[in-house]
Amino acid sequence: MEKLISIPYTPRPQQQELHNQLNKYRFGVCCMHRRGGKSTFGVNHLVKLALTTDRENFRGAMFAPTRVQIKLISWDMIKMYTRVIPGMKYNETELRADFPNGSRIQLFGAENPDSARGQFFDYVFCDEYAQMDERMFPEIIRPAIADRKGGVCFIGTPNGMDAFYDLFEKAKVDPEWFTVTWKVSETKLVDEKELSQMRKLMTPDQYEQEMECSWMANRSGAIFAKFVQEIEEKKHITRVPYDPGYPVDVYFDLGISDKCCLIFIQQIGRSFNIIDTYSNNNEGLDHYAQVVRERDYFYRNFIFPHDIETREMSTGKSRKEYAYSLGLRPVKVCPKLPKEDQIHAAQLFLSKCWFDSENSKPLLDSLKWYHRKYLDKQRTYSKPVHDWSSHFCDSFMTAAVATQEMDLNDSRPKQFAADNNYNPLGA
Repeated sequence: MEKLISIPYTPRPQQQELHNQLNKYRFGVCCMHRRGGKSTFGVNHLVKLALTTDRENFRGAMFAPTRVQIKLISWDMIKMYTRVIPGMKYNETELRADFPNGSRIQLFGAENPDSARGQFFDYVFCDEYAQMDERMFPEIIRPAIADRKGGVCFIGTPNGMDAFYDLFEKAKVDPEWFTVTWKVSETKLVDEKELSQMRKLMTPDQYEQEMECSWMANRSGAIFAKFVQEIEEKKHITRVPYDPGYPVDVYFDLGISDKCCLIFIQQIGRSFNIIDTYSNNNEGLDHYAQVVRERDYFYRNFIFPHDIETREMSTGKSRKEYAYSLGLRPVKVCPKLPKEDQIHAAQLFLSKCWFDSENSKPLLDSLKWYHRKYLDKQRTYSKPVHDWSSHFCDSFMTAAVATQEMDLNDSRPKQFAADNNYNPLGA
């Protein structure tokens, strides 16, 4: 008669739900607050797989950013939960636990990824993936699970919009993946007295990141990230279809050798629906005029930044005149404001906007990334960094300033009946 072995682990309801999800999906990304029991959950899921597997020589692995970290977090935990199993063997040098049925669980530090090369795995946990090199999954872990069609679960706490964030976003739309977010205000896994003490020691942004799983709260120098998160929570990022009953305004950020970006917006009452975006580089204004014509929208205005009035040396004509000749009319010129005023206008404008989740994704990604660098010597932040995110953000700031400073609706009176709770789906 076989002896029943009881592992000294009783999952909390939240942990049990995660175990259930991992049994259904090959990949998972779990964003969890501190002290939520994520490492305990990961270790015990591997132990259960090692004991119940029907695979020959099951191989489980757990990665942490460093070998020291994985040893401190998980090694003693593995031994504690498996010591009741007769015939267990532990290799302290290799951080390896060998089961009597041939299964094995081994711990690795991500700072030495070569130690995992050439191995195969049936299941892998990546603990604190936000602190690992973004190449770990595609270059090391993904090939190691290919032959056995293994699974991977990424667990960690946000650290800005990094590789962990990208993975989380991709997982939300992939049918082989699932995502989970544990906010301490929702799980209630940490005593309120402890949370109160933590709030005293942390800045508000640190607390939001570590305990409420905010991807954007503690990102140094972020300009629009927190505002984007707010509209995400309000569900202003959804499917926003084109409404033929309202005209479309097109906002430009000009560039030829540099990137040029277009944002297509419908104003409905006091709400602004961002229904579409487009960007390209090394193209003249005629290319973008063609892009506009190809979209079957009813247009009202084409709004450009102030440099549309710059005259070309070769022709003596302004870009505004050229835009007219291409059929982009009426052209309106957004007033030039200091950059900080533009930023402030855009921050206010965001709360009035509804974003199409598919067509406006490049704009949203840019708004999340747009930032200043911290200058250590000066102990202050720089001007906004000019990078890939700047162009869409400049176009968005043009829209914000134009809607604030200009009368775009010349032909009919403004509507005041609608408010910012407008739902483009009518639900």
